[in-house]
Amino acid sequence: MKKILASILLVTLLQSCGRESMSEINTDPNSYYTATPATLLTYAEKQLADYVTTPNVNINNFRLTMQYWQETTYIDESNYDFSTRNVSNNVWTYLYIRSLKNLSEAKKLVNQYAPTASEAATWPATKANQLAILDLLQVYSYQLLVDANGDVPYSEAGDIDAHPLPKYDSGKDIYASLISRTKQDIASLTSGKSFSSGEKFYNGDVTKWKKFANSLLLKLAIGIADSDPALAQATAQQAIAGGVFASKADDALMPYAASPNYSQLYANLVASNRNDYVAGKTLVDYMNAGNDVRRDVYFQKNVHYLAGVVTGVTGSTITFDPADPAAPVAPQVGDQVFVMPNTLVGTITSISGNSFTLSGYKEGSVIPDNNLGYSFYYRGGTIGARSSFNSFSRAGAFAYAVSTPGILLNYTEVAFYLAEASARWGIGGDPATNYANAVTASFLQWGKTAAEATAYLATHPYDATNWKKSIGEQAWVAMYDQPLNSFNFWRRLDYPVMSPAVAAVAESEGKIPVRLKYPVTEQSTNPTNYEAGSAAIGGDKLTTKLFWDKN
Repeated sequence: MKKILASILLVTLLQSCGRESMSEINTDPNSYYTATPATLLTYAEKQLADYVTTPNVNINNFRLTMQYWQETTYIDESNYDFSTRNVSNNVWTYLYIRSLKNLSEAKKLVNQYAPTASEAATWPATKANQLAILDLLQVYSYQLLVDANGDVPYSEAGDIDAHPLPKYDSGKDIYASLISRTKQDIASLTSGKSFSSGEKFYNGDVTKWKKFANSLLLKLAIGIADSDPALAQATAQQAIAGGVFASKADDALMPYAASPNYSQLYANLVASNRNDYVAGKTLVDYMNAGNDVRRDVYFQKNVHYLAGVVTGVTGSTITFDPADPAAPVAPQVGDQVFVMPNTLVGTITSISGNSFTLSGYKEGSVIPDNNLGYSFYYRGGTIGARSSFNSFSRAGAFAYAVSTPGILLNYTEVAFYLAEASARWGIGGDPATNYANAVTASFLQWGKTAAEATAYLATHPYDATNWKKSIGEQAWVAMYDQPLNSFNFWRRLDYPVMSPAVAAVAESEGKIPVRLKYPVTEQSTNPTNYEAGSAAIGGDKLTTKLFWDKN
């Protein structure tokens, strides 16, 4: 770990100061140490949001693991090869350095700050609020690390000078500490000011941060529901009583904007000039079977039924040699017509044999030998197999937008935790009602209506006899843009039932991975602690279950 910290620290520190101050850095080597807590917080929040939202195969492959997406050409990560690209090294870089290290430095600066005379009266409360916010983000980061790897450096991870080769603490102990820290942070958050600038999720609003803290406490509680049910239940009760998210107005979102601060989805799907992903068959088939109206925001309408090959065009009437076999759904008046793969040329006003007459047709839009398509359907690529970008549904328009917010924690996620708490322990309300609220929250999150959610729930009701299946499957669908959370729901509840990728790497042992392996650099730079940590969890393998994954 020392090598990771040392090799990246300088670059990270420079980056944390922003592009516009690079000239100052070149002339003042101590400029990093004169940074304000707010600038370090901004950087840490941005890096944390980038990590949980990016689809970059070098960093975060959980959209692939959870079978939301499938790769088009390079399919290594779809088949669980996370070693070639040193994915875990990059995860630790984001979390230990870009998040935790910068948050620690910000804490130091807060503690060292000498308030002015005008600030003296309010500084104790402001200071307590600032430190609590910084600590909550560290708690969030450490939970990500434990949930990814299991036992990780924790108690000795914050000071590489004192502990250049940090030991691995048990995930169970880390969770207990994180719960304790979060409770203390909740107690420390008081009315008054926090950060007047630089805090991007809530603009320093202490009331909103307190609700975030209680929601994070609930998340921690649910995380250990099977491994320590007594602590989990007591913690969940405290969180719910304290006040958790109640609507999407409470969401913790990173407000992405124009370059260079655009959405990580946009960065990897548009700015990269690459077409690396299509929808995954597992999710598409499930949503098709349920006629889920969220499909048109989750995916694009870019896959069309094939009418046939164009043989002639007369005015706005197009004649074609019909496809063999014929499409499973016949064309109808009102269907849109496309030159395949996805060029809209008009709308059918009449059908005569193997001819369509179109409205909105522009002369020359269709020529003989074009493949003619109509209407659309949703189709996902087989998990682990190469899947043509033009032959399968693509991610929805939200993923191609510059400013789609990054979700750190939202009401939909919390609503599913409430459903799970009530199903497990009978707390926080009626399980069926909480389940319906969670599903409805997802529909509203994606721009659908409560009425549409009610119609969906009529065919997907809560099943008290198998609540893990009800909550697990619907949380999986709902966490489409929150794949790390989806990975946790799936491991904890064991639903949905999914098959491994068709060409899964040998080290996955024919299974879907249930953790990330430790960074390969740990084997050479921190071998004693790496070996102890690996032995403690049962082996550094993709198939080793975490301490909380009991079923």
